[in-house]
Amino acid sequence: MKIFLVLFLLGIAGSAIADFYTDSFGNTTGPNTSLYSDSFGNTSGTLGGRSYNAYSDSFGNTSGTWGGNSVNTYSDNFGNTTGNIGGESVNLYTDSFGNTSGTIGGRSVNCYTDSFGNTSCN
Repeated sequence: MKIFLVLFLLGIAGSAIADFYTDSFGNTTGPNTSLYSDSFGNTSGTLGGRSYNAYSDSFGNTSGTWGGNSVNTYSDNFGNTTGNIGGESVNLYTDSFGNTSGTIGGRSVNCYTDSFGNTSCN
């Protein structure tokens, strides 16, 4: 879920507020976004109007492409997500209450994901 949040934020750069929804089947929808994640760690579709294809392993590593840019991130067991997406540095922390904060490419990030799969950022 963390990598989705990171990519959502990059996908909606310039928007003040964004809302996304992930259902129990692995479908995620939002502004210019339609993604599907299977049970093997593969995610594909459109994110922010750009093609997205990536694989996440059981160790917290995600790699792939987004609109021709490389995606390489790592999420640990303590809520930290770090890495690089298309030249943008990623440093985020997600707590047990669904709050995510940090920076992407030097820009401040503040989001909340509720127990129903809704994510809101501002």
